[in-house]
Amino acid sequence: MTTDVSQADPLNLYTTHSFTDDQAYQAGLSSLVSGGALDGLSDEDKEDLLRRSRVFFFNQTYGHSISESDAKEAEERAHTTSAHTVPRDMSSTSGDPADQEVPRTLTFAELQALIDQGKTDQIPNNKHIPDALNVSSFSHTECRVFVFTRS
Repeated sequence: MTTDVSQADPLNLYTTHSFTDDQAYQAGLSSLVSGGALDGLSDEDKEDLLRRSRVFFFNQTYGHSISESDAKEAEERAHTTSAHTVPRDMSSTSGDPADQEVPRTLTFAELQALIDQGKTDQIPNNKHIPDALNVSSFSHTECRVFVFTRS
C-alpha cells in the first residue's frame, strides 16, 4: 500500500525533503540571495532566514502548516541523530565504494564560513581549478570541405 505524501508525518517529510535538489526551492532561494536578503546578517540570522524560506516553501508545496520552531527542533533532532551514527566505512570491512556513506550537505552558513576561512578544499565536490593555462600543444583538426554547385 502506498502512503500518500500529504498523510505522512509533516516534520519527518520536512527533514527528509531535499531542498538542495529541489529546483523550485533553489530558484526562490536564488532570488532571495541576489536580492541581498542575506547581506549583513550574522550566521545565526542567516540560518533563521533560510529556515523560514524552507518552512514557507514546504508549507506552500505540501499544504502543511509546520512552525519555524517545530522545523528547527526537527532539524536539530535529525542533525543529532546523524551525528551519532557511525559512518559505514568505519563499521564495514568491505572496501566497496557503494558501502560508504555519502557526505552530508553543508548549510549555507557552513559553506560561507569555509569560503571566508579559505578552506575551500574541505567543501565536498569542490574541484580545484589551476591558475595556469594549459601547456599542452594545440590540436590540429583537418576537415574536407565539399562545395556543391547547381548547374
